Amino acid sequence: MINRSFPEAADTKTKQIYDLLRERILQNRYTAGDRLPSTRDLASEFGVSRSIIVEVYEQLIAEGYLEGRQGSGTYVADLGQERPFQVQLDETVESGDLAELPKNPARFHGIDFRPSFPALEHIPYKKWKETALSIFDRLHTADYGYEEDPAGNGELRANICRFLLQTKGIRCSPRQVVVTAGATQAIDLLCRLLLKPGDAVATEDPTAPFIYQIFASTGAEILPVPVDEHGLRVEALPTAPIPKCVFVTPSHQFPLGSILSIGRRIQLLEFARQTGCYLIEDDYDSEFRYAGMPVRALRELDSERVIYVGTFSKNLFPSLRLGYMVVPQDLLAPLLRLKQLTDIHCPTLPQITLARFIADRHLERHIARMKRIYSRKRKRLIDSLNATFGGGVKITGDAAGLHLIAEFSDRKFDSLAAEQLERRNIKIYPAERYAIVKGKQENRLVMGFGNAAESQIDKGIMAMADLRNAWI
Repeated sequence: MINRSFPEAADTKTKQIYDLLRERILQNRYTAGDRLPSTRDLASEFGVSRSIIVEVYEQLIAEGYLEGRQGSGTYVADLGQERPFQVQLDETVESGDLAELPKNPARFHGIDFRPSFPALEHIPYKKWKETALSIFDRLHTADYGYEEDPAGNGELRANICRFLLQTKGIRCSPRQVVVTAGATQAIDLLCRLLLKPGDAVATEDPTAPFIYQIFASTGAEILPVPVDEHGLRVEALPTAPIPKCVFVTPSHQFPLGSILSIGRRIQLLEFARQTGCYLIEDDYDSEFRYAGMPVRALRELDSERVIYVGTFSKNLFPSLRLGYMVVPQDLLAPLLRLKQLTDIHCPTLPQITLARFIADRHLERHIARMKRIYSRKRKRLIDSLNATFGGGVKITGDAAGLHLIAEFSDRKFDSLAAEQLERRNIKIYPAERYAIVKGKQENRLVMGFGNAAESQIDKGIMAMADLRNAWI
């Protein structure tokens, strides 16, 4: 019988009547002091048992909408309004409303030269799944609770230490490792700890846009420092104002790909010691090195002034959202307090899975396999650029990582060129989009090969050559 003015029939009768009476009170259809029908009369009107009406009245009394007067009845409480008002109540979400919700951006399915992006088709799905299932079989019930340490799972942090010693020559204690939601959270936490509005922060120019945005969000003054073929130009670091921290990618500068020379590393560390600033070292993809010995981390030279940031987004997969930082002892306690206030801790189960994945050497074998795959893609891209543009292109920054720089002698790249190529299902990334000081990178492209299909690289380069009306 209950159907007039009520929500969906799927709701319980108790909830339907509760919602109806509450709505009438909030919209002043029942005003303060009005006497409601007796529970017996209202039950008869709605065709329900009296116990349902009693339950609704008791709930509305408990919430302060109604008040019971001994021997007199139930009345609408005075909610304190001096004049009638209208309350916008929550509306039931209809199935059609869901179609109006914003959709995730469509994934690009063409030829994408996106830099620093791994080959998703080669992610070790099977091994990851097997590792996860074996972990779940052995989990204790306590593992489903909160992680006690905001720094992250102890087993993962210990395995990160072993991984860093083996691959980067970094010696550190698990106590110094803080697990984060990727490198982005690590850098954001460091900025919130080290910077306040009005402070100064120095960063490489060009750099990743998200780095600039994180710095800008603190209200700090951003001091761009130019980069050349030997990395950050340390002599260009400002001393007025003195930066509180310097952001650097010394093993494979993003995006230009240069390696910070040992001379400049020593200069940079001396600058940090003299000024008291910290160096944030982002080592995002140096595992993939194709020529010479692995480049050692800056932190290996100074563990007190350098905060080392790493990620598993490049050597495993981005959606894992796990990274880490190795933190100097004097920053550890305040950083962990900040981390705990931010998210308590990163998700525990992926951490446990990753710890086992590293311990069983699956990550080590995956990186070795991917170096071979990326090396072939890198060679294919270099060969295609040289064959198509000949002496008109100079390739740099290709000794490591998942991208290189193509510098053209007679062509400049702008957003128009990128838009026209995207209409042909090809995405390019002009270096100028990463520049803080504009106008110095117009003849360079940042060309990623990590997730570009090897069979499609030649087609993409030919399309770039054909689109002559887009070149300035």
